Amino acid sequence: MSSMTTHTTMAAVYRKALKTWRPVILYFGSQHCPACEMAEPVFRQIAEPYRHHAQIYMLNTGESPRHPDVTGTPTVLFYKEGKLLKKLKGIGTRETLEENFKKHIGKLRPKQIARKPRHDLPWLQKTFSTLCTAPRARGLLNARL
Repeated sequence: MSSMTTHTTMAAVYRKALKTWRPVILYFGSQHCPACEMAEPVFRQIAEPYRHHAQIYMLNTGESPRHPDVTGTPTVLFYKEGKLLKKLKGIGTRETLEENFKKHIGKLRPKQIARKPRHDLPWLQKTFSTLCTAPRARGLLNARL
């Protein structure tokens, strides 16, 4: 889906938010909307792991400037490089929202577990003491002969 609105028709706040190399997700909700009250916790839970991979904004339609692509609440807009990729009217099911995050931001890598080094300092010292440089190797060979 291409962007139907130009950046000139958007409020300056949105134009500034879209000037980034990272994906941008805008969630529009309202305090007086029962669907938004149910959708917001689900959206927050799914968006939490992606917070370091995308710019995620949760906006109240009563307090923020009007966005030209938002006709109702809840609405989720996925942008990349300033272009509208996907518009969700409502968030759908939890699974479809997760699929949209994965599709437009990318899959998250599992966290690396800090492992104890397999070798410690005494092992390293022993290994270095047995290494031979060319002059030392010649000296050891001459000593054997």
